[in-house]
Amino acid sequence: MVDNYTQQIDKSIGALFDSISQRFSADDMVRIERAYLLAAEAHSDQRRKSGEPYIIHPIAVARIIAEELELGANPIIAAFLHDVVEDTDYTIEQIRERFGDDVAFLVAAVTKQKKAKYQHSKQVDNFRQILESVSFDIHALLIKLADRLHNMRTLNSMRSDKQMKIAGETDYFYAPLAHRLGLYYIKRELENLSFRYRCPREYAFLESELNKELKEREQGLKSFMFEIERLLENNDILMARTEIYSRGPYNAWRKMHGRGCDFNHIEGKYYIRIIYPNTHDYSEKDMSLKIYSILTDRFKEKPGSVANYIDPPKANGYQSYHVKLLTPQGTWEEIHISSERMIRKSQFGCIAESTETNITNWLEKFKHVLQEMASRGKEVEYMDGVT
Repeated sequence: MVDNYTQQIDKSIGALFDSISQRFSADDMVRIERAYLLAAEAHSDQRRKSGEPYIIHPIAVARIIAEELELGANPIIAAFLHDVVEDTDYTIEQIRERFGDDVAFLVAAVTKQKKAKYQHSKQVDNFRQILESVSFDIHALLIKLADRLHNMRTLNSMRSDKQMKIAGETDYFYAPLAHRLGLYYIKRELENLSFRYRCPREYAFLESELNKELKEREQGLKSFMFEIERLLENNDILMARTEIYSRGPYNAWRKMHGRGCDFNHIEGKYYIRIIYPNTHDYSEKDMSLKIYSILTDRFKEKPGSVANYIDPPKANGYQSYHVKLLTPQGTWEEIHISSERMIRKSQFGCIAESTETNITNWLEKFKHVLQEMASRGKEVEYMDGVT
């Protein structure tokens, strides 16, 4: 078993270093590797609830930061070290001496403070500490989200009561936080993982029904998508692609409860996404409207179904152009028309365009909400501002 874990760790860390080596300088790679070695030594005697060596968790968090969020060297280093001060004898000052002020700040921001007496409760004080860190660096929030995401992906090793507690916190705090940061993919995964543990029977039922319905409709949807792609090519819109996207069990459950209906009577379980390349020949709005015009010349549009989220975008930065069309099979299908940049923004949110100006603008937009939240005393009031 030890040999198996060693092979798993070596394979995982090797894959991570290989994937980022082209993005970073030799000096940065040395710092990143040093951080991993320190974390591996610090956690060497620790195990997760599953029995795995603890270092598997920091490696996984670093991979989320590096590969799924594509952040820089200091956040990756902090991800490796995020539990070192909390769970071992290392101090923030030792982290600062070895890796600098930025890394020390990030590690301190995600380290739960041990207090004899908490101002409100241990969890609320921890939430406040995380949110207040955004005044200086949004990366602390992203590391905490990556930490929570990996914990949720491996939650099956925990006792059922701990699963419920962690899943409840995730639905209450972390998924709304991801939403406010524009990290749609992370938000969606956190919501579904939380729902899976909070309501396992409902989750299993809805997952099965969604898969069953998609299988029944897949051929018709693919035929419709093929016709869309051919239509766009005939109108000189090349390299556009289509894909089917499922909204997932949690979204279906929320719609059922919000509208007071059963699974068979909710709409929008799936939608078709049309993604076109970024181009300098047209503005994104003009290209989206051009595609919309081509589609509605061929397919009937459902009255009142158009939603323009290009200007203005949603509060979390989401952009797309939505419309419902009647397919040759006689069904109304929701279509989202997006550029590659818009899709990337849905995935990376506030860090999609990681310029100093862009990050500053996101911080300014988000900071006043967080400051208001951090100033409140009651837990329910404190969390209301996130959603």
